[in-house]
Amino acid sequence: MKLRSFADERSRSWIVKMSLTLLCLASLAVAGMPKQSPSGPARQPQAAPARRAPARLQAIQLPEPANSSAVTFEQAVDEMQKVQAPANQRLDSAKIGQLAWAIRSSMPTPVAAGTAPAPAGDDSPMRAFFVLPEGLFSYEPSSHTLQPIAEGDARLTLGASLVKQPLTPVGGCQIVLAGSPRDYTARYGTKSRTVMAMQAGKIAQNIQLQAVAQGLAFVAVDAVEGADVRRAVRVPRNYEPLYVAIVGYPAGQTPATAVQPASAQSNYRVLLVVAPRGFQDQELFDTRRALELAGVQATVASTRTGQLVGMAGGLAQADLLLSQVDVDNFDGVVFIGGTGAVEYVRSAAVQNLARQVSVRRKVLAAIGTAPSILAGAGLLRGTRVTAYLTEQERIVQAGGFYTGNAAEKDGLIITATGPLATSLFTKAILDGLAEVR
Repeated sequence: MKLRSFADERSRSWIVKMSLTLLCLASLAVAGMPKQSPSGPARQPQAAPARRAPARLQAIQLPEPANSSAVTFEQAVDEMQKVQAPANQRLDSAKIGQLAWAIRSSMPTPVAAGTAPAPAGDDSPMRAFFVLPEGLFSYEPSSHTLQPIAEGDARLTLGASLVKQPLTPVGGCQIVLAGSPRDYTARYGTKSRTVMAMQAGKIAQNIQLQAVAQGLAFVAVDAVEGADVRRAVRVPRNYEPLYVAIVGYPAGQTPATAVQPASAQSNYRVLLVVAPRGFQDQELFDTRRALELAGVQATVASTRTGQLVGMAGGLAQADLLLSQVDVDNFDGVVFIGGTGAVEYVRSAAVQNLARQVSVRRKVLAAIGTAPSILAGAGLLRGTRVTAYLTEQERIVQAGGFYTGNAAEKDGLIITATGPLATSLFTKAILDGLAEVR
C-alpha cells in the first residue's frame, strides 16, 4: 500500500509539472502574436511615423525644366575644367529646378518583386537633399518638388565641415547625394557598394554638367565624411552621404536679380601677376578661388592677354596686360610662382610695379618662386620672408630674413612657400587687405 501511494504521488507531481510547462509555452505564444482589435483582424506592425515638416517651411514646387540649351555637350565638358568660385547668392527657382531635373534623369528607382519600377521617391535607394538659405529639403523626383526637413541656413556649417580651410565655400545651394546601404545590399548583394558608388557618380556628373550649362560655378566634394555631413544637416540615419556639390553663380558675375547677402561683397580688388607660360597651377587656382570666395575681385595680368598655360597644363585667361596696370585701381598685387616666374625676376617693368605697390602702402604678396621678384626690386631688406627653398640664397642676398615657414606676413608684405601653403597665404592676404582701408 505504501508503495502504490508513493507511485500515485509521483504521478501527480509529474502531471502538475507538465501542466505548468504547457501553460508557460502557451503564454509565450500568445505574447508573440499581434494584438487584435475588438472589431477586426490582427493589425500588421506599423512603420515609425514620418517626420513632420517644419511649420514655417512649405514644399517648393519646382518649375518644369527646359529640355534644350544653347550650350553643347562639348562646351559643357570644356567648361567643367575651368576653376571658378561659386558666389553665396541664392539661386533662382528655375536654376534649382534644372539641377533637380538632372538628378531625376539618373536617379535609381525602387523595384518590388514582381512589379514594374516605381517612380523614385521616399523608397529610392538614392536620395538628393538641397541645402538652401531657408532650410534643408528632400527632392522628390515623382512630383518634382522640394519637401522641407529642417529650418535654418546650414550652408556655411556644411561647407566648413567638408572643406576644412580658412575660407569656406558656401554657394547659392548645396546638394547632398546619399544612398541606403541596406537597400543596395538587398538588391545587389556583395556588389552593393560598387553599384551605389557608380550610381552616385552618374548623378554627380549630371549635376556638374547641368551647372555649367546653366552658367553656374561649383565645388565638388567627393571624399565625403558622413559624420561631418550629419553634424551639419539632418540626413536620415539609414542614408549614407556620398557626394556634395556646392553650386552658385560665378563670383563677380551674379545677376542683378539675385539676393545679395550683407557680407557677400568685400569691395576689395586684387591683381594676380601670372607668367604667360609655366605658372604654378595650384598656386594660381587655389589662391584665386579662395579670394573670390571671400568676395574679393581678382584680376589676372600677364605680359600677354589671352590664354596662359601652367606647369601642369592648367589654363588661365589674362584679363589685362602688365603694361596697362594702374596700381591705384587695386588694393593689392599677388605674384604667382612657377618656373615661368623666373622671367619676371629681372624684368624692370615688373620690379617697378612691385615698388609702386610698396610706396602706395598696398598689399604686396608672392608665393613659391615669386618672392625673388620682390628681392630683385629691393623690397625685402630687414623683412621676414619665406619662399620655395631654391629662392633662399637670393632672398638672403637681398637683405631678407628667410624663415622657411609655410607663410609669413611682415607688415603688408606676404610670402609663402608654395601650393601647400595657399590657405595660409590667402588668409594673410585677407588680413592685409583689412589693414589697407
